[in-house]
This record gives sequence, C-alpha cells and structure tokens, in this order.
Amino acid sequence: MDKTNRSLHERIRVGDIPTFEDLFDAHYLGLCIYAKKIVQDVDEARDIVQDVFVALYDNRHTLEIKSSVKSYLYRAVRNACLNHLKQASTRNSHHEYLKYRLPAGDEQDQMIKIELEQKILEAIQSLPGKCREIFEMNRFEGKKNKEIAEILGLSVRTVETQISNALKILREHLADFLVVLMIITTQV
Repeated sequence: MDKTNRSLHERIRVGDIPTFEDLFDAHYLGLCIYAKKIVQDVDEARDIVQDVFVALYDNRHTLEIKSSVKSYLYRAVRNACLNHLKQASTRNSHHEYLKYRLPAGDEQDQMIKIELEQKILEAIQSLPGKCREIFEMNRFEGKKNKEIAEILGLSVRTVETQISNALKILREHLADFLVVLMIITTQV
C-alpha cells in the first residue's frame, strides 16, 4: 500500500469529517451508477451506497483496508447489492409463502390478506437499519445468531438483542392486523 493510501486510511480511521466528505463527493455518483447496474433500481442503489458510507464511518476504528479505498468502496457496494438482491428474493419467497399459507376465501378475505402482507413488509422496512438487517438475515436467510454476529462483527448477545427488539417493534406495529389474521385463520 502506498503512502497516500496509508494517509487516507489513517484519516478515515480517526474520523476526519472533511476526508469523509471528500471521499463521498469523489465516489458517490460512480458508486450509485455501479449499484444501479446490479440492482436495477436507482433509489435502491442510492440507499445501498449511502449505507456503505455509513458503515464505513461507523466501523472506521476497526476498518482494515488492504487495497485502495476506491477498490474497497466498490467491493463493499457490490457485496451490499448482492445482499440486497438476496434479501429481495427472500422477501418474494416470503410473499409467496404468505400467499399460499393464508387460507383462501372470498374476495374480501383476499383483500385483507393482501393488506396484511403489505403491512408486514412495511413493518419490517420500518425497523432501524441494523435491526432490520439482523432480523432479515435471521428470519429470511435462515442464518443463526452466531453466524450473523461473525458476519457483522458483533457479539451474539447484540444480535439476540436486535432480534428481540425487532420482534417487539413488529408486534406493536402489527397488533391490530394480527387479530385480523387470527380471525381469518380460525374460519378455515
């Protein structure tokens, strides 16, 4: 690694805000274009790139960049895009599961089911970023708490707490709709 990259890595590690701003300004647009090619959605691409920059800042103290920062950012965006696509596929599978799992009924029941599915997806999307990521890895990707902790560099206890928090938020967000679901499923 050359002297310039070492200096940049050190400024990132200590949290030098102007360095982050310069890094963001220099690479944001290119990273968004790159991400859009992978996920095929401009808004999702922007969100992914912003999340990568947030993660870079949040993990700056433990960050180990073995190549150039630009290479690191593109690799991080690529990985985040692939994770996004995997999560989208999992959500679609979950949607299909709900579609066939919920009992068939008249047109009104179908409308309630569609609304319930939408509320579930909205509730999951409303979870705080890291909490949502951990919840989706656990529930949709089938990863164990220990595996999630290793992937994200967290303690198992933190993962457990985040999943517990997610379930609590989802229960609160979906309380009214869970009653409807119970009524629908008991009618079968």
